[in-house]
Order: sequence, then structure tokens, then C-alpha cells
Amino acid sequence: MHSIDLWVVAAYFVFVIGAAITFKRFATDSGQYIKGGGAMMWWMAGATAFMTQFSAWTFTGAAAKAYEDGFPVLMLFWGNALGFFIAAWFFAERFRKLRVDTPMDVIRQRFGLVSEQIYTWLQFPLTTLSAAIWLNGLAIFVAAVFQIELSHTIIGVGVLVTFIAVSGGSWTVSATNVIQLILLMAITMTIGIVALIGAGGPIELARNFPAPSLAGNNVSYPQIFILWGAVVLTKQSISTNNAMSCYRFLVTTNEREAKKAAFITGLMFLIGPVLWFVPPWVSATMNIDLASLYPNLGSEANNAAYLYFVDTFMPAGVLGLVLAAMIAATISPMTTALNRNAGIFVRNVYQVFWTNSEDEKRKMWVAKAATLVNGILATAAALFFASLESVGFFDLMMLFGALLQVPLAIPALLAVVVLKTPDWSGWATLVVGLLVSCIVHFGFDVSWYSFWFETELLTAREQVDLKVITALLLQVLVTGGFFLSTQLFYKEPKSKRRLSLNQFESNMLTPISLEEQATVDGRQNQYLARMVRMLSACCLLLTLGCDSIRDALIFVAISTLMLLASLVLSKKETSAKLEIAH
Repeated sequence: MHSIDLWVVAAYFVFVIGAAITFKRFATDSGQYIKGGGAMMWWMAGATAFMTQFSAWTFTGAAAKAYEDGFPVLMLFWGNALGFFIAAWFFAERFRKLRVDTPMDVIRQRFGLVSEQIYTWLQFPLTTLSAAIWLNGLAIFVAAVFQIELSHTIIGVGVLVTFIAVSGGSWTVSATNVIQLILLMAITMTIGIVALIGAGGPIELARNFPAPSLAGNNVSYPQIFILWGAVVLTKQSISTNNAMSCYRFLVTTNEREAKKAAFITGLMFLIGPVLWFVPPWVSATMNIDLASLYPNLGSEANNAAYLYFVDTFMPAGVLGLVLAAMIAATISPMTTALNRNAGIFVRNVYQVFWTNSEDEKRKMWVAKAATLVNGILATAAALFFASLESVGFFDLMMLFGALLQVPLAIPALLAVVVLKTPDWSGWATLVVGLLVSCIVHFGFDVSWYSFWFETELLTAREQVDLKVITALLLQVLVTGGFFLSTQLFYKEPKSKRRLSLNQFESNMLTPISLEEQATVDGRQNQYLARMVRMLSACCLLLTLGCDSIRDALIFVAISTLMLLASLVLSKKETSAKLEIAH
């Protein structure tokens, strides 16, 4: 690694901190802090939705899957694309018209206080542990490949993430997400195109990839791969469109903006991943022994497939940009998670149980304190993961997330589709989903499928795929079926609950009027355009250290893409208010 790469990463840290300070001024009250006052343009909301769907794992774990099996990894990201297209068609509009501040407001209005509190207190540890896992995954890779002390990496990134989230809440999170999206796409598009040209084009790359079919390697039964693909598309669609994930649509000014944010996010997930995974696909065609090149990564050496291509075929400085992009990809979901938890704590815990909870200054203080505590806990958890000599506890935390996420998501998705179920259907369906997850995780055996397959011929990959297939199918059929069956026990609620449910249904079907919409501040475009132009100029300076025209052209291409993005932002500034008004 060249010293210039370290300078690039250090400069990027400074740049992101500057962006956070700049956008701090937009958060003037708790509503602005939690959801940007509902005054963000669709492209900013879309950037946040896009950036929060992946982390450094995309360029490590997912890149390893691309390196080993080729095409199948795209199903994960195309599942996100499908989910956001469905959101643009149906869910984004409904969630935005509910006129809520946090996802838990949806749960409370639909299922009542008991379900809201159960979901709230389950969401806190799940989100914090997810943030710690993202942070630890990035830190392990950075420490192993770049010889940086692991604990220092965790603390450094943890402090940066917490600072961004505390400083201005949803505004700084969304603004830095836009900048990081532009950086990420400019770098990965350029590297992907360079890799594709070097491979001789897509047809030649597909011909040379070391796998017998599109299903990849270690496949005895292609039908398992097809079913796995369908299941992954379904799972990602459920994850994208449930009430727990609706925060990405709440920041927009109206339902039309929410639909556009969802559509552009789906479009980016359709195109972007193809270019992301070209470098590891090219690396796979070279029959490289990554374990000998990256001994510090041990059995996880395939995680370096993307970085190997960059380190070998890209000029000095690009590796620093890629590391900055990886940091960006991890910062984005972490800052969003911290901000979301702060909003949930203020709206669904503090305002419910504390007196004098309507004081605006106090709510701002509580939101920032909750974000700070959450950031400290996530960093501490990541340090604890790093201190473990075995991965047992880490796997336990991953299991904890897997057992909770889908059971949480199914009733949260059906909440805005099926309205005539009793309040207890929310928490009862969650309990059923947890039981299903436990049965599958601890009781699954491939012999369940002996009627269809010769189980002794199944590869290790196919056994894992069958477990994933079984888990999701049972969740959809049993957990989803249970929720639908509770309609049989529905009785018209009385008094306040009936008024609340009537308001819920009325809001969901009533367009947001012009009077309800927040005023869009054109400064957000102006500041972002200037910052992206600064980033473009800094990238262009890297051409001064290039030894060849080819190397210089790579930086020129990255810089040009950023400059084009800044011009689009500048154009948006002049038309923002007009677009919202119409």
C-alpha cells in the first residue's frame, strides 16, 4: 500500500466531518433531527435508502461469493431492486401518507401500545448489534490488509460515525449519504468498466469464469439454485417493504417524492451491482491463490478478491479511494441506524413515559444523548467482538439477528395491507415467527427433502441453501398465514382505539396536501453541489502522481463522474421548489 492511499483515506475523513458540520444547521428541532422535517428531496432520500442496504461486506463477503460462484451473488442485490420497485408501486406511498415520524409510530397506530413497546425494545439491541457487526467487519479487513491496529480502526470509525449522527441527525446522515453514494458509484463504475475492458468484454468474461453454469460451483441440483434465487428475491422484498424499514420514505415531502425515491433506488440496485462484481469475477479467471497473498485473512482470504484487482491493476491512490468507499459504505447504514434508534427512543419511549416530554429543547437533547449512547454501545460491542479468540459469540449475535428480522418484518409488512386484525395479532405473529425460526435453526435436517433429492449428493452449499429456503417458506406460510387467520378474531374496537384505527386508515388513503408539505430548503442542493465539486477537484489532483496516461485517465474518469453529479445537484437547486409545488 502506498503512502498516498493513506493520505486519501485521511483526507476523506476530514471531508466527511466537514460535511457533517455544514449540514448540522438544518436540524433546528427534534422533527428535523429525526426525519429531516419531511423536507428532503427524493434523490436525497433515495441515496440514503441505497447506501443503507449494504456495508463493507459488499466488497468483502459478497465479493468473495462473486469470486467463488459468479452470478448468484447478484440475486441478493436484485432482490433489493425488486423490493424497491414494489415500494414505488405500492408501499412507499402508503407509508408516507401515514404522516408519522418513526417506524414505531406505524406499529403503535396499527397494533396499539403493547406491540409498539415490544417492537421498540427488540429493535434497540438488534440495530446496535448490527451496527457493531458492520463496524467490526470493516475493521477486521482494514486491519489485516493495511496493517492498521484493529482496535484503533474500530474506535476511529466508531467516533466518526457517532459524530455524524449526533451532530445533525437525519440531515447530516442523509447529506453524507449523498456524498458517499456519488463517491462510491464514481469509483466502482470506473473500476468495473476498466476490469470489463481488461477481461475482453462480458462474453469473454463469462466464457473464462471457472464455473460450469450460471448457478456457480458445487451445485448438484440446479432446481435448488432456482428455488434459492426465488426465495432470496422474496426475502429482500419483505425486508424492504415492512414498517420497520419505512423510515427511508418518511423524510420526503410527499408520497410522490417517496415513490420516486423508491424507484431510483431500485434502478441503482439493478445496475450498480453488476459493475461492483466485475473485478472479483476477473480475479477468479486468473486462478490466483489469495490465501498466499493475504495470509492475515486466513480462511477468509477470498474476501480480498475485489481489493486484489484494485491493488494489482489500478494506479496508486485508487486503493485509498476504494478504502474510503468501503468506509463510506459502512458509515452510511451505521449513521442511519443510530439516527433511527434515537428517533424511536424520543417518539416511542420518552414521549410515552416521561412528563414534560413536549419541550422541544429537551427532546433535541434526549435525541442526541440517545444517539451518543447508542454509538458508544455499538463501538464497545465491536471491540468486544474483536477481542474474541473464537467466532462463537459473533455467530450467536448473527443468529440473534436472523431469528428476529423476518418474524419482525412479516406482521410489519402486512400491517398496511390487511387492516381488519386484532391488536394482539402484531405481537402474537412475532411470537409465532420466533418459534418457526427456532425450529428451523435447531431442528432442520436435509433428510426432510429426501423425497425430492438424494441427500447424500447434496453439497455443503446446497445444504445451507435448503436451510435458507425452508426458513423463509415456513415464515411466509406459517407466520404470514397465522397473521391472516387472526382476521377471524377481529372485533370492532371501542372508544379511542377505534378513532386511532380510523385515522390510520384515513391517512393511508388521503394524499398529503400542499399545506401539509414542509418547505424545501434549496441550500441542501447548493451545499452538496459545492462539496461534490471539491471532492472531484481533489480526485483530479491524484493525476499528478501518475506514471502513465492510462493511470491518469482513470482518475480523470472518476473526477468527471463526480463533476457531472455536482452539475445535476446544481440544476436540482433551481427546480426544487417548483417540482414540489407541482
